[in-house]
Amino acid sequence: MSAYQPDTVADLIHDQLRQQIWGGALLPGDRVSIRALAQQRGVSVIPVRDAVRRLVAEGALCFVDSRTIEVPRMSLANHRDVLFARSQLEPELARMAFGALTQADLDFMIETDTVMDRAIEDHDIQLYMRTNFDFHFRIYRKAESPTLLRLAETLWLQYGPSMRYIAREYGAEPVAIDYHQHAIAALAQRDKDAFVAALRSDVTQGMDFIRKAGLGTER
Repeated sequence: MSAYQPDTVADLIHDQLRQQIWGGALLPGDRVSIRALAQQRGVSVIPVRDAVRRLVAEGALCFVDSRTIEVPRMSLANHRDVLFARSQLEPELARMAFGALTQADLDFMIETDTVMDRAIEDHDIQLYMRTNFDFHFRIYRKAESPTLLRLAETLWLQYGPSMRYIAREYGAEPVAIDYHQHAIAALAQRDKDAFVAALRSDVTQGMDFIRKAGLGTER
């Protein structure tokens, strides 16, 4: 669920495409056809074109030429900017949300992390991507900050395809330090500082995977 409710056909398509990007349906370099998207949804190209242009403005897609749209590859400069923005914004959302997080949220985080572990075992990359998104944004939505939430969503649109590439190329392997588990333990103990630190470390770890894979290189 995103930070707004879609009102028009273009809004709905925009929201659907964002969900697909967050869920790992697209890789850097994938081409997007407005006509094909319209045919899949049984609508005209006009609302699809509007939705795609909004995704271009959010940095999730880019125009190669007047007719060709693709998922951008992350450059060194873009990696630096996204890392800085995420490492500042997401821990702050976690800090703002902490007091509002309940036992139900903790139970959700535990259950979601278990599903993520199962996705890793089964090499189900899209389930891994979806549940990772759900884990983080269950927290961020509790901050009750629509503006910051929209910014975080936009950053994940730029981050998601590259992380999807990592998962595909190297497998959704267990990591040496599971910062989701650290966050769960900190929330159970009501330790705000440890909770925020765990989310910050998780952000840095994910972005570091991308850098080490060479996706932070200009192409």
